[in-house]
Amino acid sequence: DVLRGTWTAPTLTAPTTLAEYIPTFLTHRAAELRPSTLGLYDRLARSFVLAPVGTSPATTVDLSTVPLAQITTPLVRDWHTALCDQLDRSATTRTTTAAVRATRRTHPARAWAQASGIDVPATGRLPRTVLAAWQAAGRPQPAPHLREDTGRRPGRCQASQAYRLLRTVLNQAVEDGLIDHNPARVRGAGTSHAPERKPLTPAEVSALAAAMPPHLRAATLLAAYSGLRPGEVFALRRRDIDLSDPTNPTVTVERTQTSTRNRQPTIGAPKTAAGRRTVTIPATVARALAHHLDTYTAPGPDALAFTTTTGGPVLASQRSRAMATARATIGRNDVTWHHLRHTGATLAAISGATMAELQARIGHASPRAAAIYQHAIAGRDAQIAAALDTYAATPTNVVPLRRLSA
Repeated sequence: DVLRGTWTAPTLTAPTTLAEYIPTFLTHRAAELRPSTLGLYDRLARSFVLAPVGTSPATTVDLSTVPLAQITTPLVRDWHTALCDQLDRSATTRTTTAAVRATRRTHPARAWAQASGIDVPATGRLPRTVLAAWQAAGRPQPAPHLREDTGRRPGRCQASQAYRLLRTVLNQAVEDGLIDHNPARVRGAGTSHAPERKPLTPAEVSALAAAMPPHLRAATLLAAYSGLRPGEVFALRRRDIDLSDPTNPTVTVERTQTSTRNRQPTIGAPKTAAGRRTVTIPATVARALAHHLDTYTAPGPDALAFTTTTGGPVLASQRSRAMATARATIGRNDVTWHHLRHTGATLAAISGATMAELQARIGHASPRAAAIYQHAIAGRDAQIAAALDTYAATPTNVVPLRRLSA
């Protein structure tokens, strides 16, 4: 047939469209993926890969109904561009909404005083002199504190995740013989350039905690001065917090909060051996934790230390919403819960922790190296916490922060 010129490539059969193939892909991968990762793939597929994306009818791209063999590199590039534009617009809207909400929560006299360079506390009663000066100035109302334009594309992280999922799915389709090559070959689409994290100063940590709902203030301080991951903070039980020795208060990380495939909260073991650790905390944070445990935590050793006001686990979405409002209040719209972990690592570093001690403290090491790091920190962790307490107890100190890789 080839010699006669009558040969044709066999017609591709079974699953023909992306919408038909992705469920099969996820089913086959379910056994080898963590439930939270599988849930992430589900959400990426449903929200971005199999949904129409774009900011206008003219730019909308829908890959779901396209046969696998007809997905081309230009089509993938158009889809990725439309997705980035959509996510950027959504991120900008969320930031603006949070800034407006924070402005409404802040007394206009306080915002005016801060903008005028008048030293006023982030919360609490305003001095009469400040109120009088604000009234004399015509009672000006503050404008929302919006994120300054840094050139960063805030939607690129999710876009790169969605692109990597699409590329992985199409790689599997190649292996299955459904297509002869992978069209997901858009340069740079699979990477997102994270901006340089600017650690919070001790004063900013205190202001952020004060702007949080009362039941999350101690969690904010703990995250910022211990370097725990958000999931580790919100998986702590009463039994994991040992405040019996005022000279060596500790939290022990044995669990982490994660989610199932359908985004239900669950508690699991840390990913690596390095994640299991005991961290000494500053005395100032210990006092905040003691007040929190007495005020907000249910009795019993297994009670979750940090819960919602109704006693349920604090979901990632709930703490993210609280963070969005609080960070807008202090004018740091770049801050996330993971940012507090970075801040804790940086403050520990400038307090004198060695790299081995630092990696052990934040549980950021390979299983082989973790044992060395844990041994190195055993005799120094209390000293590091004592040094950190200097910053926590005097949040107005100006502390020069040098950059530290996460």
